[in-house]
Amino acid sequence: MHGPPLRPPASTGAEGTASASAPRKARGGWFRRWAEALVVAFLVVTFVGTTVGIEGNSMAPSLLDGERALVPRYETWAVRLGLRSWSSGDVVYFRAPGDTPRTLLERITGGPFVIKRVIARGGQALELQAGRVLVDGVPQPEPHLSPRRPASFGLTNVLVPEDHLFVLGDDRSPLGSRDSRAFGPVPADTVQGRAAWVVWPPVRRDADGSWRWNVRPIP
Repeated sequence: MHGPPLRPPASTGAEGTASASAPRKARGGWFRRWAEALVVAFLVVTFVGTTVGIEGNSMAPSLLDGERALVPRYETWAVRLGLRSWSSGDVVYFRAPGDTPRTLLERITGGPFVIKRVIARGGQALELQAGRVLVDGVPQPEPHLSPRRPASFGLTNVLVPEDHLFVLGDDRSPLGSRDSRAFGPVPADTVQGRAAWVVWPPVRRDADGSWRWNVRPIP
């Protein structure tokens, strides 16, 4: 006596359904991983650190054309929260007063940016005598300057407005840097960060053909 024909177990259908949806699940997993990576990258760049590229030699010898400098973004947030302030000697980047964005990227990022050294802060009196910097009448040591780039400029009795910074490039030779001598003191709240380390390129070739390690703190 023959019984009814055998049917596949009910679980086979469930397995078939899972198999059919696997590609969609895999695609969803990839999208989620990419989204998570982008969110993490955004948080790191916004709150931890980023880099800025150097164009030109107005900050030579501290920073050279083509190098990239590490910017600790948490310092910027500490300044914005009132936990610290920018100090004389800091190498900071900002959009120079009067400069307007030239590209879509600059419109998005707030650029174009320039990078200069803070010489004096709001409320301080500044003088420049034959390249020598005096703040509140006190000469400022600047060992980071190159003796091969002679300075020839002078300013007297410049009082830096409150909440502003007077900035100069390290190249103090004539026409070596466009800085606060051209566009005046910079509002402190326009500073986007402080360049702390040169991180790229990791090695550099000197004029004599020798190679040297190039990762270094910025003086």
